[in-house]
Amino acid sequence: MNPFICLEGVDAVGKTEVAKCLATRLGHSYYKSPGEPFASVRKMVDESVDPLTRYFFYRSATQHDSKCIASLLATSGLVCDRYIYSTFAFHGAMDPLIQSLFELTGLRMPDHTFLLVTREEVRARRLQTRLDANALDLNIALQRRADRIFRTFGLTVIDTSDTTVEEAAGLILAQLGSGS
Repeated sequence: MNPFICLEGVDAVGKTEVAKCLATRLGHSYYKSPGEPFASVRKMVDESVDPLTRYFFYRSATQHDSKCIASLLATSGLVCDRYIYSTFAFHGAMDPLIQSLFELTGLRMPDHTFLLVTREEVRARRLQTRLDANALDLNIALQRRADRIFRTFGLTVIDTSDTTVEEAAGLILAQLGSGS
């Protein structure tokens, strides 16, 4: 079976760039969650609905992504940029009552999931250069709460504070090579 690797974490920790680099180095496919058709309406949902409705949108998107990922895994390994833990962490941070809804039924779970983290000042510097930063990206309190929730999932932590994209990918490759 082809490996399914997922990178999770709050905004501006390097997930997208590291996931793309890792996919290239491994010769795997790259997948950004949420995929289409959900990605096209994501911004509207993020800006206009309450946290519970938003959670159900993203949970539905993850269910759809799971099917797409299973199809892609039939022909190649896959590196996924966000998946179910992002849905849980961010929505649990928005409304703790949503945590009672967390479930994994019917999802293709990753073989390896890595939590990318970075120091807050590094994250703030990265966000300053991001043209597409939104209110949720910039909400420091929300990002802190989400980070705390991410850390409860028992994921392998990779600190990207003082690493290049290539170095961070190398740290993940080292973990994969050690059987983690």
